[in-house]
Amino acid sequence: MNNEFITELESKGVDVKTALARFMGNVNIYKKFLIKFPDDENFKKIKTAIDAKDKDAAFMAAHTVKGVAANLGLNPISSTVEKIVEIFRGANEYPNDPNIEALYDEAEKNYIEICDIISKYSQ
Repeated sequence: MNNEFITELESKGVDVKTALARFMGNVNIYKKFLIKFPDDENFKKIKTAIDAKDKDAAFMAAHTVKGVAANLGLNPISSTVEKIVEIFRGANEYPNDPNIEALYDEAEKNYIEICDIISKYSQ
């Protein structure tokens, strides 16, 4: 991981320093997991579940993304997706919350920006 890659990630709010600490300072392992993040299907599953009004699938996909993103220091993604998780947590039926779509849109914007950076440096 070169400094330019780290600087671009940090400019989008990624906490590289804390994430590297979770990976015991091993830059190569961190980069390996970071590069795999855009290939994970769970982010897409959030939108599919929201569109289908499937509360269980939305919760599970969002919860997975939140955890993985948090561990990788992708705070702009994890913090927004965490709000989605909390809307679905413990809901007996699909919640009638107008914030779900807006939160997803915000998370998607951050997801695309960060994944574009990751893709740029994974070549």
